Amino acid sequence: MNRYEQITYKGHHINIYYDDCPESPREWSNLGTFYTAHRRYRPEKEFDEHFDFDEVCDGRPGNIRKSFLQKHVALNLFLYDHSGLSISSGPFSCLWDSGWFGIVAVSVEQVKKEYGWKVLTQSRRKKIEEYLQNEIDTYNEYLHGEVYGFQVTPEDDDTEILDSCWGFFGDDGLDQLKSECQAYIDDKIAEDNRQKQAGHLRTFGLELPFPEFALSTN
Repeated sequence: MNRYEQITYKGHHINIYYDDCPESPREWSNLGTFYTAHRRYRPEKEFDEHFDFDEVCDGRPGNIRKSFLQKHVALNLFLYDHSGLSISSGPFSCLWDSGWFGIVAVSVEQVKKEYGWKVLTQSRRKKIEEYLQNEIDTYNEYLHGEVYGFQVTPEDDDTEILDSCWGFFGDDGLDQLKSECQAYIDDKIAEDNRQKQAGHLRTFGLELPFPEFALSTN
């Protein structure tokens, strides 16, 4: 495994690794669907199997028709293909290796059904567009290999794995990962202290009636 970072925290190591076999975010239960037009690369649905180009775009790729947006919430997808892949909702500066890739879209009717709305207001449309943008960003992190996992071990023995989990995406995922690891270690130390205190009491022939209320020595 390729280690990204090691953090020492209260007598433990939080070993963060790149996730070598992450699940594609397009396998998740997403609100939007990627409809893409590319000869070699299709992360989800084929654009031409679901839409006519002139139904979606007004004259040139990237200009989504207002008539299409009356029935859908949609963002453009642009692909940059050079020493790896990147996607974005806006065009890349290098036009030679990039171009319009398709759209991420969800029907207005599906949105209203999903959220229990009778009307899709502009503010609600903005909320859905932000949700779709997050789906694009998450998939871009997947393409870049910005997916992580962790193993928590004692500081003096990295072979003893106390806890582990995988599938944390991007910077937000890293922050969540670190927070979860620190919470796990804090809880483990508190539990170890409770067990130690209970053991001392049993040594003297005493029992705590409610061990969960034992004072932590942390």
